[in-house]
Amino acid sequence: MAQRIITIDGPAGAGKTTLAAKIELAEMALGNSVLTIHMDDLYNGWDDALTITLTNNLAKIVKQFKADQKIELSPYNWKLGHYGQRQTFPIPSLLILEGVGSGQRVTRDFVNDSYWIEIDPDFGIDRVLVRDGLEIAERMKLWKVRQSLHFLAEATESAANYLINGAP
Repeated sequence: MAQRIITIDGPAGAGKTTLAAKIELAEMALGNSVLTIHMDDLYNGWDDALTITLTNNLAKIVKQFKADQKIELSPYNWKLGHYGQRQTFPIPSLLILEGVGSGQRVTRDFVNDSYWIEIDPDFGIDRVLVRDGLEIAERMKLWKVRQSLHFLAEATESAANYLINGAP
């Protein structure tokens, strides 16, 4: 089977991680190797998340994958506030890039399928706060603005192959 990349993007709390997990399980049941990379592991904290740092991290991963090189990354440690130890992963048959910012322009020439999960941003933020705690409520207000600006600048939704309604 040929190597494939998919992206799953959309507002915070839309269900991107849930969809990625379902695709991963289905592909593994078919005998395919899968690596899911969450954008939370690539952001450089809250203030340097949807920036050139993420774009560069994504470009590096996609180029490694397409060159049949092992994928190397240092996941961000949110508790310590910095990137952790470098990890190396073998090339899977399916690479899933999941999270806000995964569907940006730098990935598009390499991606087989891109998914956009639509949800009202306020509803999505409420989901995040239930999941991650009210202590991040102020950060999520700013995140809602930043992700909206990012999606607009990158035309993420209109570039997706598949549009999914993330509302219950």
